[in-house]
Amino acid sequence: MTVTGAAPGDSRTRRLGADLAALTGGWVVRAGLGLLVSVLTARYLGPEDMGRYAFLIWLAGLAAVVLSLGLPTTLTRYTAEALGADRPGTAGALLGLVVRGQTAIALVAAVAVAAAGLFVPDPWRLPLALTALSVPLLVLHGSLAAFLSGLQVFRWPAALGVATLALQAALLIVVVALDGGVEGLLLTHAGVNAVALGVVAWLARREGRWRGALPAPGPLGGEARADVLRYARSVSALVILDAVVWQRTEVAFLAALAPPAEVAFYALAFGVAAQVGRVPYQLSVVLFPSFPALVGGGRTAELAALHATAMRYLVLLGAPLAVGVAVTAPAVIGLLYGPAYGRAAPVLATLALGSLVTIAAGASPAVLHATKRQDRLLRQAVLAAAANLLLALLLVPAAGALGAALASVLAQGLGSVLAIRAALRVAGAGAPVEALLRITAAAAVMGGVAALPVLALGGLPGLLAAVLLGAAAYPLALRGLRALSAEDLDRVRAVVERLPASARSGSLALARFLCRGSAPATPWSPSR
Repeated sequence: MTVTGAAPGDSRTRRLGADLAALTGGWVVRAGLGLLVSVLTARYLGPEDMGRYAFLIWLAGLAAVVLSLGLPTTLTRYTAEALGADRPGTAGALLGLVVRGQTAIALVAAVAVAAAGLFVPDPWRLPLALTALSVPLLVLHGSLAAFLSGLQVFRWPAALGVATLALQAALLIVVVALDGGVEGLLLTHAGVNAVALGVVAWLARREGRWRGALPAPGPLGGEARADVLRYARSVSALVILDAVVWQRTEVAFLAALAPPAEVAFYALAFGVAAQVGRVPYQLSVVLFPSFPALVGGGRTAELAALHATAMRYLVLLGAPLAVGVAVTAPAVIGLLYGPAYGRAAPVLATLALGSLVTIAAGASPAVLHATKRQDRLLRQAVLAAAANLLLALLLVPAAGALGAALASVLAQGLGSVLAIRAALRVAGAGAPVEALLRITAAAAVMGGVAALPVLALGGLPGLLAAVLLGAAAYPLALRGLRALSAEDLDRVRAVVERLPASARSGSLALARFLCRGSAPATPWSPSR
């Protein structure tokens, strides 16, 4: 969706709400399919082989992130800015430049990964070669998806994510039936990635043509190309450092310093925590292009308000999920993976609670990228990466998967706090501290209520009761603590207008009941 100027009335709230709903709906289905794949894989392989498989999947993902060289972020930022400035052809020219460069780099890297199999023990040779197949596919998929994000196209990629996971689940059943082992699972992973790349390339071509970005009118001009390359160079260093903090580098320490089962415990817990964190992440993805679009449209004064509002809503969505997963972790792990994976429960609780600061910082990097202050993120990433490596080295030998989780959340928390501070300074506004504290307190109340049936009943009955009681307790706690305001009610009205007439009155009545906080001191605007 092209942002071409000041959004009339509440159009931005409606657009962001619709995009978030599409992404969240896709996440719900993807989360279910992802858990199905994870459960089937873990129960089929057992902790030891699951640890080996998890390490190879992590290796492919890490290689793809490092080899992206910051170009997906560059694509999203410059595509959104070009559309905001009514220069769509620039976005198309940039896409061509990125795809050509990444194709060459990714193919060379894949050959190198496969060749490394000649120097490892026999049981790892074929799995490593199969892992190499996925590397170029993941690299190119990331850049094409970033182009779509810059175009503010989210619904079709969300549907693609669902379809590819469904395909993976179906092929997994075949692999299990044929007893294909780790090798069969890795081949399936590569095949699904190939299909996903083909579809996302078709989507990028179609949406780019519709918005006038493709075919590109010509190559980037010399000045524009130099500007993009300068930005990409700074971001590439940031991406590599961030990979240390955010891409489960602790897996490498676990593989080297702990039994293979510890890799499985950490990977499974991380996977569940990551799925839950996808809901606030979807909002940050939807919001990211809005920041450079504001800059491209000459509306930088609105950055501070949008960032403050984003922090509130990210925590509003993420805090109950993080707390809820933490209090139900033993029941979740026991029901999904069985008693063999019981040691993953405290790992999951640690990762879930530790994500609260990260959730609050979800929109902060977007402010810095939009204003070309990503150098601040680079300095913070150096500190966070150093902390992560040191903590992992100290904690993994002592506590295995739990030590890896502690290293991860402490390093990510440090990076997130520094990113929030930098974004606030650049945007020239303070954080909505009181609102964030009220929301977090409401989530804590919900957690206390949800923990009661888990402790009293246990198993599936306790988990189901916890979900139901928590879902009722959280909105009531928000109302009791006055965490929602008249400003929130205005935004709800803008979104509710898109609902069927039969649902509008009830939704508005519920919103009025919950949003009983005092009205904001400044008038509401669609940017906030």
